[in-house]
Amino acid sequence: MKSETTVQDAFIARLIPAGYALERSQPLSVQIHALLRDAIVTMTLHPNDVIYERAIAEALGVSRTPVREALLQLAREELVLIAAQSGTFVAPVRREQFVESALIRKVLETAAIRRAAEIVSTRELEQLHDIQEAHRRAIARDNAVAAIACDNAFHATVSAAARLPRVQQLVELVRAPIDRVRHVTVRDPVVGEVTLAQHQKLLEALERHDADA
Repeated sequence: MKSETTVQDAFIARLIPAGYALERSQPLSVQIHALLRDAIVTMTLHPNDVIYERAIAEALGVSRTPVREALLQLAREELVLIAAQSGTFVAPVRREQFVESALIRKVLETAAIRRAAEIVSTRELEQLHDIQEAHRRAIARDNAVAAIACDNAFHATVSAAARLPRVQQLVELVRAPIDRVRHVTVRDPVVGEVTLAQHQKLLEALERHDADA
């Protein structure tokens, strides 16, 4: 049976990339939140994994306060579960949460696409073409993290083209459950090719300024 120290060391090795360091001039809790959120969303930390608050603080050379603040924010986002008696755990992926988040994202992004079709600039179309090429390369290399980043960048660029920054902010709030599932399904090459085809169709509609495509 592994000792508690060994388990915590393994947890820290998964969580904190080699060479990672906090930027002391920036809010610590925000950086720790981003570190943990990325690990949870990319499935580096798995559902129901224990999160060791003290070990994180010691590994990063900070007090437990910013770690606790980051965990409280993650709890509000339903990415971790905090139980007073038993500790903090990575939240499971709930089907209803995924379905609801996907629906909200679709409604928001559909509205952004329609508006973007009317006012998208040549420069933004070029950016979308560049993202498509990067997405193709990521899928060809079976790089799930890069593929999902390209997918998100594509939709963020469309929202920017629509001049609707709050839409993208709202999408960011509901995206975590979707990304957690995608980090599993995107490894299926069929899923990646379907996404690319959908993006290509959308890009062509934007080039035609066709809001009804």
